[in-house]
Parts: sequence; C-alpha cells; structure tokens
Amino acid sequence: MSTATLPPPLTKKDFQTDQEVRWCPGCGDYAILSAVQSVFPELGIKRENFVVVSGIGCSSRFPYYMNTFGFHTIHGRAPAVATGIKAIRPDLEVWVATGDGDALSIGGNHTIHMLRRNVGLKVLLFNNKIYGLTKGQYSPTSEFNKKTKSTPFGSVDRPFNPVSLWPSERKPHSWPVRSMSSSHT
Repeated sequence: MSTATLPPPLTKKDFQTDQEVRWCPGCGDYAILSAVQSVFPELGIKRENFVVVSGIGCSSRFPYYMNTFGFHTIHGRAPAVATGIKAIRPDLEVWVATGDGDALSIGGNHTIHMLRRNVGLKVLLFNNKIYGLTKGQYSPTSEFNKKTKSTPFGSVDRPFNPVSLWPSERKPHSWPVRSMSSSHT
C-alpha cells in the first residue's frame, strides 16, 4: 500500500506571476488573462506542460503574466514557433497568444499554415480591431471607415473575418465565442 500523497490541485494563483500587468486601464486583455489563469487549473494538466507563445503587441505580453513556460517571438511568427514546439513535443499543451495585427497582418501567412497543419495548438486571438500597442492605427479587423491616427479620413478596407481562415473540412460543429469590445481609438 502506497503512502504517497498527491500534490494539491492547482489554482488560479499557481498560474499568476509577480510581473506587473501593463495594459491600458479598462482593456479587455485583463479579462482574458484572468479567464485563462482560472481555466488552466481546471484542465488537470501539470503547469510545466503548458507553453504560451506570443509575437508582438499588447496581447503578446501574455507569456510574462502566465506562470508557465513561455516564448516571446518576433512579430507575426508565434504560429510558426508554436507549430515547431508542438511538432517536437506533442505532449505539451501549446497556446498561442496573439492579436489581430500580429496574427492577421504581418503573421497572416503563418496563421494560415498553422490552421492548415492542425497540430493541436490552442489560439487566443485578441481581436480589439485596432493596433493598441501603437495607440490607434487601424488593423485588418477594424470596421470600414474607421477613423484613427493613421486613417483620419476613415479606413478604406473592409474588415477581415478571422473565422474565414479555418479550413472548411475541419470547421468545428460549435464555436465557443467571446466578444470583447475596446474603446481604443
């Protein structure tokens, strides 16, 4: 008969770091961070088996705020790096934290191939419809005629729908969707 005791279950606090969270007051990223830190312990996966990979932008500060393994890559390359990690270590729970600019503009091609390869990554797409880190340039998902510092007369592009990237033969039957609005202009 074994007398070994199981480690105590993980809690939200186990996934929090001592890093000061540096997002704008009222930003929806706080809610996403809190939700993920609450959900990770419920998954029943050891903390050392999580990896959070990010690119550049407000969302990409995420690995600093998660007490897991993490990797802060260059702009738009998080999907490629995360795919490589998952390919080499399929036992790891690899999450990509990315924004609408990082994933759908400079990283658009990497995002397409990440979805096409379907290696089992989890993606947190922070879609605030603006380049928040640069304080007000429109993004690929900004609404038509969006007035920003970079488009004072309104954007001329129609907004891009990120769900349209998902390969049709792999579309899930249901989508867990959260809508976050941002007051950044």
